Amino acid sequence: MSMTIARLPHAGLVKRRTKFGRVFTLSFAGLLLGLGSAVAYSAETGNDSRVLPEIKWDTTLNKFQFDADKFIGQRLTVKCPPAAVDQSFSGVYGTVFYPSDTSICIAALHAGKITKEGGTVTIQLNPGKPKYVGSKRNGVETAGLPETRRSMSFVDGPGSDETNKIHLAHIPRIDWETKFTRSGFAYRRLVGQRFSFRCPPAPSNLRPRIVYGTDTYDFSSMICRAALHAGKITTQGGIVTVEIGPGVPKFVGSIRNGIETNSKGGTDRSLTFVDHPEMKKREQSANK
Repeated sequence: MSMTIARLPHAGLVKRRTKFGRVFTLSFAGLLLGLGSAVAYSAETGNDSRVLPEIKWDTTLNKFQFDADKFIGQRLTVKCPPAAVDQSFSGVYGTVFYPSDTSICIAALHAGKITKEGGTVTIQLNPGKPKYVGSKRNGVETAGLPETRRSMSFVDGPGSDETNKIHLAHIPRIDWETKFTRSGFAYRRLVGQRFSFRCPPAPSNLRPRIVYGTDTYDFSSMICRAALHAGKITTQGGIVTVEIGPGVPKFVGSIRNGIETNSKGGTDRSLTFVDHPEMKKREQSANK
């Protein structure tokens, strides 16, 4: 099958006709301008509109198949319900960092992230600790334990500096061809969860590819290209955070930041991009 690429004079655009008869336009001028611009990130707010899973007090990461090496450094957000009157708070090990098979809500209560009334918590999976030290906090007494393969901690909880360092060190590096469905994190039942990736600088010969949507993108989108279209990175690359969303009736195409996306019918899952908090902190520090 032949494919024609025609350069438009004075416009800095390349048009490429696909086998579907659609024309994908890539502005190399826009991409090059992006190399010199700063990445814009907005602050996270407390208004979290995600639909998050409500778990039980004895639920562990295994319920979500999250207790696996590939998820180290990634984060899971869940809701703990109010504790039952006869709820047991035993069987937990560690302080600040807990073995990865620990009951999430009980550990969150011990860490001071929730009360017995429940609440929303974000857990990060980490490498294991050489040992876990028990303590008594917030009405929960934990025990000590030897080394485990993986551990977990709470985002913005005790030990947050170490938690953030682990997160940044384990963000997977992908390329500009990587689709979310090939990332290893595309579990369709994890609607509302967020996963971070590190996009490298775009190659100088970045080829046009089909991407669907604007702000909300097809579940199988190429992550870095969609993030560039959404304005979350420039061609210099950077850290992007993807949120798995519910289905939408339609994806609408547009031209943004040198990338033209297409329209198509909806699917049962979608992707959006949210600001990465660590990148916001870096931007604020740079502006001081």
